[in-house]
Amino acid sequence: MPIFEYRCEACGHSFEAILFGEQTPECPKCHTGKLEKQLSTFAVSKGGHSAAPAAGCGQANCCMMNGGCEVN
Repeated sequence: MPIFEYRCEACGHSFEAILFGEQTPECPKCHTGKLEKQLSTFAVSKGGHSAAPAAGCGQANCCMMNGGCEVN
Protein backbone atom coordinates (compact mmCIF):
# COMPACT_ATOMS: atom_id res chain seq x y z
CA MET A 1 0.00 0.00 0.00
CA PRO A 2 1.69 3.26 -1.08
CA ILE A 3 2.06 6.17 1.30
CA PHE A 4 2.43 9.55 -0.36
CA GLU A 5 4.18 12.54 1.20
CA TYR A 6 2.97 16.10 0.70
CA ARG A 7 3.77 19.66 1.78
CA CYS A 8 0.94 22.18 1.96
CA GLU A 9 1.63 25.28 -0.13
CA ALA A 10 -0.77 27.35 2.01
CA CYS A 11 0.42 26.61 5.58
CA GLY A 12 3.67 24.66 5.05
CA HIS A 13 2.51 21.55 6.94
CA SER A 14 4.20 18.31 5.83
CA PHE A 15 2.21 15.09 6.08
CA GLU A 16 1.71 11.59 4.71
CA ALA A 17 -1.45 10.21 3.11
CA ILE A 18 -2.69 6.83 1.94
CA LEU A 19 -4.97 7.34 -1.05
CA PHE A 20 -7.37 4.81 -2.52
CA GLY A 21 -8.71 4.97 -6.06
CA GLU A 22 -9.63 8.48 -7.16
CA GLN A 23 -9.19 10.12 -3.75
CA THR A 24 -7.48 13.51 -3.72
CA PRO A 25 -5.42 14.60 -0.72
CA GLU A 26 -6.00 17.70 1.39
CA CYS A 27 -3.99 19.27 4.18
CA PRO A 28 -5.15 17.92 7.57
CA LYS A 29 -4.47 21.33 9.21
CA CYS A 30 -5.96 23.92 6.83
CA HIS A 31 -7.92 21.57 4.49
CA THR A 32 -6.62 23.07 1.25
CA GLY A 33 -5.87 20.97 -1.80
CA LYS A 34 -2.90 23.13 -2.85
CA LEU A 35 -0.18 20.56 -2.15
CA GLU A 36 3.31 19.85 -3.36
CA LYS A 37 4.12 16.15 -3.67
CA GLN A 38 7.41 15.35 -1.94
CA LEU A 39 10.07 12.85 -2.91
CA SER A 40 9.38 9.79 -0.75
CA THR A 41 12.07 7.75 0.92
CA PHE A 42 11.74 4.29 2.36
CA ALA A 43 13.16 2.29 5.27
CA VAL A 44 14.86 -1.08 4.98
CA SER A 45 15.54 -3.77 7.51
CA LYS A 46 18.89 -5.55 7.88
CA GLY A 47 19.64 -8.59 9.98
CA GLY A 48 16.15 -9.04 11.37
CA HIS A 49 15.99 -5.67 13.12
CA SER A 50 13.12 -3.31 12.46
CA ALA A 51 14.04 -0.09 10.73
CA ALA A 52 12.63 3.24 11.86
CA PRO A 53 10.13 4.94 9.58
CA ALA A 54 11.65 7.23 6.96
CA ALA A 55 9.23 10.02 7.85
CA GLY A 56 6.65 10.82 10.49
CA CYS A 57 6.98 10.75 14.25
CA GLY A 58 7.83 7.04 14.55
CA GLN A 59 4.78 6.11 16.60
CA ALA A 60 2.97 3.03 15.36
CA ASN A 61 0.10 3.86 12.99
CA CYS A 62 -0.03 7.57 13.91
CA CYS A 63 0.12 8.82 10.35
CA MET A 64 -2.37 6.25 9.08
CA MET A 65 -4.89 6.77 11.87
CA ASN A 66 -4.78 10.58 12.09
CA GLY A 67 -4.49 11.51 8.42
CA GLY A 68 -1.05 12.99 8.90
CA CYS A 69 1.70 13.10 11.45
CA GLU A 70 1.02 15.80 14.02
CA VAL A 71 4.71 15.92 15.04
CA ASN A 72 5.95 17.25 11.68
